[in-house]
Amino acid sequence: GIIIAIASGAALLAGMPAYADATLLVQDSEGVESSIQVRQGRGRISTAGMPGYLEFDAGAQRITYVEPEQRRYTQATAAELQSGIQAAANIRESVAPYMEDLLAGLPAGQRSMIEQRMGAVLGAPAAGKNTPVARFKTVARGTFTIAGLRCNASGILKNGRPVAEVCMATGPGGQLSAPDYATLTGMLTVSRTLVASARGMLGDVSDRLEFLAQDIEGVPLAVRDLEHGRRYQVTAISNATLPDALFNGYESFQRQELAALLR
Repeated sequence: GIIIAIASGAALLAGMPAYADATLLVQDSEGVESSIQVRQGRGRISTAGMPGYLEFDAGAQRITYVEPEQRRYTQATAAELQSGIQAAANIRESVAPYMEDLLAGLPAGQRSMIEQRMGAVLGAPAAGKNTPVARFKTVARGTFTIAGLRCNASGILKNGRPVAEVCMATGPGGQLSAPDYATLTGMLTVSRTLVASARGMLGDVSDRLEFLAQDIEGVPLAVRDLEHGRRYQVTAISNATLPDALFNGYESFQRQELAALLR
């Protein structure tokens, strides 16, 4: 959940106080609402109906996943998280060919049950085989205004076929201060890195996130996933002051190891 959460939202000022807080409301095509809250170099992402939330500390390059109901949290730097993902990917790739041989002789029903339980582990390419690298291209689609901010629209082509449309804000404006915009771009950079590292480990989710790893300038105000028929759009931005407790409420919780977050 951590990678998807980081990779799924963000947005953007001019003329605001240097440390104005920001709250961005995001809605997807199914009506699910998320909020991205930024205060003094820290970002917090939460989604309605989800038990946990994600926090990002730009200065420390630290990511924290908090589960309030379980009173626990997992914390790691972006570098530690990327290293853990790579280690898990290496194990997955080495195990997958042997699992394929093991499952080949099982009845279809039993094989299907095991595959569902083990998920993407069984989807690694067999030894000696290379996964085709997709070719992405962006096409300019004009300039728009979303939630009071200007954004540059682009179409994204994958192997020559349209797969997504995005509208990226390339600077602060409206209700979003320059420091808060910088925090959001930092979150997006980490998101792209982790999505690229985790590609192939997320099963079908990997396909939905692949285009987000492309290096398009700015932060997304709107995303339309043409392959999977989903939309995400920032619907409102506020610079109302946020309480410190929103970002410091988990210190008394139990800390769990990074491996638990990646399982």
